[in-house]
Amino acid sequence: MNIEEIEARVKELEEKKTKLINDIKKNYARIRYKKYEEKALLPLLKQSENVKIDPLRKQLRVLEFKIATQAYTSKIEKELIKEVLKIEEKLGNVRHIEKARRKKRYIDRDISECDEDIKRIEEKLKVIRTELKGLYPKAKSAREGKKHGIIFGEKPDTFVSLEDIVVIEDKTKKK
Repeated sequence: MNIEEIEARVKELEEKKTKLINDIKKNYARIRYKKYEEKALLPLLKQSENVKIDPLRKQLRVLEFKIATQAYTSKIEKELIKEVLKIEEKLGNVRHIEKARRKKRYIDRDISECDEDIKRIEEKLKVIRTELKGLYPKAKSAREGKKHGIIFGEKPDTFVSLEDIVVIEDKTKKK
């Protein structure tokens, strides 16, 4: 590799490295934001730890199934509808808790995705840094050599062989 190729490769790797480092910074900023969101949700989640939403949903489905599939007198059906409305009201009161729990799951998933991205990017950075460690000394020695007039690598061929100038006849084949 000549000095231009080495410097071009170093520049290319430096640009890739800078881009990857910026990606890591963005992921860390995203993690930081998600941690603040999580911290804001914690008080609500602590207050509502023992609120059970699934039993209410199950009750609602059972009542709606009963109303839809069985024939009742209008009085019994009205009572069932009143029960459905009460359960729906209870569900409406705890909907914000359900939403907060869902948001917490999304936040946890986003944080884990960012961590995985950071690990993947760091592996790429490790490869680039290893290659750069090998190229920096080559580039330095090539620059120093160029400064002092030393040529590394292929030497231009100024030697001309006799075959290129003269046609040599083989006398042994004429006989």
